[in-house]
Amino acid sequence: MSAFGCGDADARLAAADENRVILVNLRTFIGGLRAHPGFPGLLGTTLALGIAHSFVVPYLAIWATEQIGFSSSAFGVFMTVAALCAVVVGTTVARWSDVAVSRRTVLTLGALGGVCGYLGYAFVKEPVVLVGIAMTVIALSTICFPQLFAHVRERFDGLRTDAARGGLLMSIVRVCFSVAWTAGPAVGAVVVQYFGFRGLFISAALLYVIFLFGVRRFVPQTPPKAEPAAKVPVWRVLMRGDILAAFVAFLVVFAAHAINMINLPLMITRELGGSARDLGFVFGVGPVVEIPLMIWFGHLAGRGYQRRLMIVGAAATVLYFALLGFVAHTWQVMLLQMLSGVSFAILTNIAILFFQDLLPGQTGLGTAVFANAGNTGNLAGYLLFGLLIEPFQHRGLYIVCTALGTITLIVISWLRPRAT
Repeated sequence: MSAFGCGDADARLAAADENRVILVNLRTFIGGLRAHPGFPGLLGTTLALGIAHSFVVPYLAIWATEQIGFSSSAFGVFMTVAALCAVVVGTTVARWSDVAVSRRTVLTLGALGGVCGYLGYAFVKEPVVLVGIAMTVIALSTICFPQLFAHVRERFDGLRTDAARGGLLMSIVRVCFSVAWTAGPAVGAVVVQYFGFRGLFISAALLYVIFLFGVRRFVPQTPPKAEPAAKVPVWRVLMRGDILAAFVAFLVVFAAHAINMINLPLMITRELGGSARDLGFVFGVGPVVEIPLMIWFGHLAGRGYQRRLMIVGAAATVLYFALLGFVAHTWQVMLLQMLSGVSFAILTNIAILFFQDLLPGQTGLGTAVFANAGNTGNLAGYLLFGLLIEPFQHRGLYIVCTALGTITLIVISWLRPRAT
């Protein structure tokens, strides 16, 4: 009995020592980041971008169907066209950012696209013109997220002294984006209540102005490295077995999340009797869960647990969608958003590091492959929503989402990335 007790005590002491080392390393690393010129301001810039997203995304479906007059199917087509253009723009810009144009210039163009695009949404009511706006300046604005993370990885990569800190680096920046979602949707609901959707989109445009000032102030004008490997076409990179499998896995799961992003607000307001204010609370729960998990998962990813974490994230996604098909009250949706938080803490955070590590020395291209998986998944999800909403209805779509999440879980469980 005493021998077992000694063993347990030794294990507890070892765990405590490891936790102390983790905390010391984390404090040292964060202190180094804070002391690095421009990093705190870059976090604020990321926060502005996150708030702009959190203001707009939860309310697009309601705006388009109730204010513009799109049917649910037409809105799915509208979002499909926008996502397709975002893929084309993102692929083109990824090439430029690695071989020809500085990331500061690219981010500036993306910020201007966001300003012009959301001002257009605020004042234009003609559906055909709105489609044109979505295909051009809104598509251009989607480059901000992947290019910002590519810049962070390149700019601050030298601060890493061990593998764990690489995961922490991306997670700390990603947390700022998620913080915006803790209160952003609820604040957005208040803006809609008092100022309407025009006020919402004007607010988003102003946030992109703040993001633009942050880019001009905290992102230096540095020429691209233009390494020969960075000139490899995206289509050729995708022919590598491990990258193709990862691309497909994330395309599928992002398609499921895109369906949910359109479907959940409509189901809450049409079937569960919820309001725009309820939507704000629903979409604010997940980020509250994400924030602490992102830091911890970032540490684990740096210690070599990337693939295991992604399996956990895919499993949480499957369970989330499966249970959403049975909810009867808004408060149940709020509880399930905790599972969504686990999913996003892994699949939109650790995956960035994973794709970048698949293509060492090609940060822009690696991040673009991840972003294109997301954009293509969004395209597929919006198209599927438009095609399936009438035969499946809101609850039936969660059978589709569960099936898509299961495919991702199977692929990630099978995936064995090869070293480069």
